[in-house]
Amino acid sequence: MDFALFMDPGINVVVQTFSPPVTAIFTKGEFLDSMPWYFLIISLITFGLHPRYGVRLAALFGLNVGLNEAVKLACHLPRPYWVSTAVKAFSAHSSFGFPSGAAMSGMVIYGYIAVIVRRYWVVIICGILLLATSLVRIFSGIHFLFDILGGWLFGLLLLAGFLFAAPKVEEYASRLSRPARLVLFVVVAAIPILLVVPAYLSLGGWEVPGTWIELARQQTGSVIHPVRIQFAWGAAGIILGSLTGYEFLKSRGGWNPPADLKRRAGVILAGTISVLLLNAGQYQVSGCSLVSRPCCLRLRCSSAWQ
Repeated sequence: MDFALFMDPGINVVVQTFSPPVTAIFTKGEFLDSMPWYFLIISLITFGLHPRYGVRLAALFGLNVGLNEAVKLACHLPRPYWVSTAVKAFSAHSSFGFPSGAAMSGMVIYGYIAVIVRRYWVVIICGILLLATSLVRIFSGIHFLFDILGGWLFGLLLLAGFLFAAPKVEEYASRLSRPARLVLFVVVAAIPILLVVPAYLSLGGWEVPGTWIELARQQTGSVIHPVRIQFAWGAAGIILGSLTGYEFLKSRGGWNPPADLKRRAGVILAGTISVLLLNAGQYQVSGCSLVSRPCCLRLRCSSAWQ
C-alpha cells in the first residue's frame, strides 16, 4: 500500500473546497480538542459517575499526551499547510503532525467512556464525537489523513494497554503503604517525560526544513518551533495531581455521587464550573490565553499546546 497517498495535501484541498458552508462549520469545531473540553469531560465522569473513573481517565489522558508527543518527535513529519500553499490553515500549530493528537485523544477518551459505561447511546455519541474531532483537523488543514489514521491506531493501542494494565497496577498499589503509593504515583507521572526525552534526543542536530517554516509563517504569521519538548511536563502534572488528589480524597473517607438525580445534576454543574474556572484562572495568572487545540491541548504564550 502506498502510504504517501494518505499524506497527499490534495485530500485536504478537496475536503476544504467541496462545500464552503460545511468547511465553515467544521473549522469551528477545534474546541473539541481543547483543554477546557477535556476538563469538562473528565469532570463529568468524576462527578457524575465516580471519582475513580475520572482519575483513571485523567491518568490515561496524561499518558496519551506523553506518548503522542514522543511519537511526533520520533517521526517529525510536517502538517499539510507546512508543505502546500493550496491548503488553508485555520489555526497555527508548532508541533509535528503525525500522529494527530486530536484523533489519538479522541480514541482514548471516548473509547474509555464507551467501555466503562457500556450503553448503546453512549457508544454512538462517543463514536460521533471521535469522528467529528478527527474531521475537524482535516477541514482545518492541520492534519493529513495519514495523521488521523495514525492517531486512531496509537490511541487504540494505548487504550487497550491501559485497560489491561490499570487493574493490575491498582491492585498492586492497594497493597502498598501510603508513602510507597505516593512514590508509585511519581513514577507513573514520570512516564510521559521518560517517553519524550529519548525521542527528543534522537533528533540530534536535525533541523526543520526552511520551506516548512516559511510556508507556515506565510499561512498563519507564526514561526514554528517543533523540535522541543512542549507537553510532557504538563502531562506529568495532570497524572500526578489526579492520583495524589484521589489518594487524599480516599484518606478523608472517599465520596460517591448522590443517588438522587437532581442532587447529582447539581453536583455535576457545581463541580464542572469550579474545574473550568480553576483552569481559566491558572492561565490568567500565567499570562497565557488558552486556544483550542493541540495534539491534545495547547496554550498560546510563547508556545502552544500541540
